[in-house]
Amino acid sequence: MKKKLFYAFIFIGIIAQFTVLTSNIVLHEMTLRKGTVCRFQTAPVDPFDAFRGQYVALDFSMFERRNYFISGVEHSGKWIYLQIGTDTNGFATVENTSQKRDLPSPYLKVRVSYCREDSEYRENSEGKKEWVKTGKYRVYCDLPFTRYYMPERLAPEAEKAYLEANRSGKRDAAAVVRVWKGRAVIEDLEIEGMPVREFLKKREAEKETP
Repeated sequence: MKKKLFYAFIFIGIIAQFTVLTSNIVLHEMTLRKGTVCRFQTAPVDPFDAFRGQYVALDFSMFERRNYFISGVEHSGKWIYLQIGTDTNGFATVENTSQKRDLPSPYLKVRVSYCREDSEYRENSEGKKEWVKTGKYRVYCDLPFTRYYMPERLAPEAEKAYLEANRSGKRDAAAVVRVWKGRAVIEDLEIEGMPVREFLKKREAEKETP
């Protein structure tokens, strides 16, 4: 009897793992098929996080030295929602924030990495200036996609091109991301307006041209 229960638990565990894995794959593919295309402008990354071999490490200018004010979020670890819009240059930007899934699509579900209480320097009832808490919190969060996986033979060259594009001051790199129901999947990485694979082919051809 104990053996039967033991094997039953193992079987249930295997089925549960398979179900979770299958669900993640399905959601990933659905996001790629149905998601809204958003172009996230990238930013330079910490060089110590670069050249991992199988992926390009990414950072994004929309979260570079940026924070958002949200009432009621007093500590890290909470999930919040960001409504994604488009700026005048065609890059993704945050239009609104919420603790609830009540934002128009496309929106992202992100986890708060750090927050601190906000305050303003203003006059009190006695006419003296002092720091007064506003009841809101400066919320910092990370995007749920920071790696673009590529074949190992291409990833180092792609990362070099990515770092050069961002550190040149032109900011000519962007991640093309599909956003659907809070989820996000990177579809491609663009450098100088070209898919990264095409960009690498072009640069290789230029090197070979006498």
